[in-house]
Amino acid sequence: MASLKDCRVLCGRVTQAAWKALNATVGGRLHIGIPFSQPCFTRPPLNAANVPNPSQCREVQALYADHLFRSSRFGGYQATQWETCQTTGDGCLLDWTNTSNPAAFTAPRQCLQGSVPSYYIDVTGPKDIQAAYTFSKKTKVPLVIKNSGHDYFGRSAGPGTLALWTHKLKTINLATTFVPEGCADESRTAVTCGAGVNFRAIYDFARANNVTIVAGADPAVGATGGWSMGAGHGVLSPTMGLGVDRVLQYKIVTPDGKFRTVNKCQNRDLFFALRGGGGGTFGVVLEGTFIASPAVRMQVVLGTYENTPENTVRLVKALGKSATQMASDGWGGYIAPPASGGVWANPLLDAEAARKSAASVVSAFESVGGAATFSTVPTQTDFFDTFIAPNANPVGRPQVRSSRLVPAHLVANDDVLSALTTAMISSDFSQILAVTPYAFKDFDRNGTSINPAWRTAVWHALSVNAWNFNSTRSERETAYQRLKAVWTPVRDLTPGSGAYLNEADTYEPDYKTSFWGPHHAKLLAIKNK
Repeated sequence: MASLKDCRVLCGRVTQAAWKALNATVGGRLHIGIPFSQPCFTRPPLNAANVPNPSQCREVQALYADHLFRSSRFGGYQATQWETCQTTGDGCLLDWTNTSNPAAFTAPRQCLQGSVPSYYIDVTGPKDIQAAYTFSKKTKVPLVIKNSGHDYFGRSAGPGTLALWTHKLKTINLATTFVPEGCADESRTAVTCGAGVNFRAIYDFARANNVTIVAGADPAVGATGGWSMGAGHGVLSPTMGLGVDRVLQYKIVTPDGKFRTVNKCQNRDLFFALRGGGGGTFGVVLEGTFIASPAVRMQVVLGTYENTPENTVRLVKALGKSATQMASDGWGGYIAPPASGGVWANPLLDAEAARKSAASVVSAFESVGGAATFSTVPTQTDFFDTFIAPNANPVGRPQVRSSRLVPAHLVANDDVLSALTTAMISSDFSQILAVTPYAFKDFDRNGTSINPAWRTAVWHALSVNAWNFNSTRSERETAYQRLKAVWTPVRDLTPGSGAYLNEADTYEPDYKTSFWGPHHAKLLAIKNK
């Protein structure tokens, strides 16, 4: 197995005068990258001031697994292996099972920089990015782009790097007559979000303005970054499309230093690339504009059961038999064994039709001694607040994952379901996301660069393995290897499918095909351009 992360400092020697000059250019908004948990450590990095800091440490300990708090601190990453050097173990982590455990932060433990960028610019506009490009080209210091740090591939981290932190670009506006710049289209209702606008803010904005904005399940994720540029799924995706289907325009600074407007009428090749090519791949996006639809009333079915391995296997197999029918009827949802249940929502059906459509879900839960209940929520935000936010996926721990898009023609296959359930119950955390755009047909067939397997899949299934602050290199490698062992059969049994690049294995085999299908060559040509 290849080394987990190359933790060599790549930037070489850069004079303090050069850093001071950059700081002056960006208006004093160049800062040192401080590890998230540094206030707790009795042995901080060299030259670190004001540590340990008991009051700050108590806040870090109390909110260590809080999505929004982590995203508000530059040194915080949702998956904390990207705060560390996985090869050596250098880092600055607390014990995520007990954040008050002094063994994690008292001598001989020391807070080390790990993969937290050495410096970052608090970005306010395109000139900051242009200054960073110039600096990087002159000094050879690598650049990374960070918003919330919710990146399972660690693209927003890197030892010895300069980060562009877009987290404070919080502008969000609704336009009822938006037309992409340079186009002659009829106007439509749309919302424009700065790169730092997260889903918590988007859900609140949607309710306040009586609109629907397709969004994801984690409150700290930003819509304009890797989410929409990698595909972007949510509970409404089966009927309203993925993030790539909803975006109308981006504003980006490309590596040549140009601030570009990108849509279907100008920079069209870049628009294709940004809608699926991956966050941070083609430049630094400052804002995105997305379709805003009328508010939707949603029918909800909630299933609960006792989460045992035997029950989970039986439940998932039963749900797999009707997964295509559920997707065809417009249901989007999440099957979460660690939460002992699953929830689906539908914006198309009335209450009576919803009960008939989801009868198979009721039967599946009853077959394992569980139960299912129906309800109606007035908006997508109410659905998020009631069913998703209280059960958001865990953060604040080192966690690696693997996933697969399960196509409609195989989701009821006994061999596929057996391999899938084995992978799920053999991991530390698992989930099935019924969030593919299966029932959504009004998409631009040549306009997005995601793997077309998204369009024919009904499930996006994943599992996660974790470790802790005191793990050995062998234990970290084993976490990756365990995923490979249990997900290889799932891949083998679903040929021609793929994986969601934002939630995939770091060592995804044949990643070019898995993430982009037939589009990789075109994406590479645009990247080279």
